[in-house]
Amino acid sequence: MYHEADRMSTSSGLRMNRTVPLVIVALAWSCIHAVPAAAQPELRNPKISFDYYEPRDPKFSPLYQRLQDRRVLEELSKFLAPVKWPKTLRLAIKECPASSAAPQQPQVFYTGNDRSLTLCYQWFAFLEGLRPQPAFGTQQEVVVGGLLGIVLRESARAVFDMLQVPVLGDEGDAADQASAFTALQFDDEVARVVIKGTYFVWKKYDDELTVDDRPYNFSSRSSLPKQRMYNTLCIAYGSGRTLFKNFVDQGDLISTRAQNCAEEYRLVQAAFRRTIVPHVDLEAMKKVQSTKWLEPGDLRH
Repeated sequence: MYHEADRMSTSSGLRMNRTVPLVIVALAWSCIHAVPAAAQPELRNPKISFDYYEPRDPKFSPLYQRLQDRRVLEELSKFLAPVKWPKTLRLAIKECPASSAAPQQPQVFYTGNDRSLTLCYQWFAFLEGLRPQPAFGTQQEVVVGGLLGIVLRESARAVFDMLQVPVLGDEGDAADQASAFTALQFDDEVARVVIKGTYFVWKKYDDELTVDDRPYNFSSRSSLPKQRMYNTLCIAYGSGRTLFKNFVDQGDLISTRAQNCAEEYRLVQAAFRRTIVPHVDLEAMKKVQSTKWLEPGDLRH
């Protein structure tokens, strides 16, 4: 969604920390910082508001304070500023009630009735449990990339709803495609981290389904986590960037699927240009693009 003049951004360069017990998440987020390429006015959009809700559970209190101090939602609002939102988009961080209805879904979600994008405190506990194989990547990479990828996904759902973008098929699958496409409009480092992190989030949910034999609602409109893993990798590989060739070489994306990924990428690209780009402030988008979000060494273990 980002990179060229005819593409839009619904992304987030969040910097998030967590105190004990989520030490690893804290380390990962403490090294993420936005460095403007040149002095420029701060991006703001009056159609975006944000709220930090104080949690009931005292174990989340340090996180509540830390996220406010880090101005996490304010940073997110900068990434969403280029969108010409017709109504106010509310960004919120809160403690969310436990849900047995969809235990395999990330606790980051967009709600249309109040036009809010919510990040749950519990989401950080999930991220801390991500343990990739060393050959795949570091824990910092999948923590940062997984969070950004899922927030991108829910931002896409907000775009579909607020801009009345027509969607054929499941909205969740369309949001997955838009999220992957958005990530690929960044530089190589950000694109790589977001794609790998998003893939690993869905892999974690798939592993839990397999190991714990949890019931899955097959009547749901959304695809299974494993299908979402492959969809994300296919869009990345189909972009033509050699950065993602290793997904096929390592067997993460089977070659028979990979053969058609370039066409899948082009279909998403064409739909994005026609339905979303007209609702983007291109000058504001260029300002977002000129910001460097990751520095060398940020994501080393």
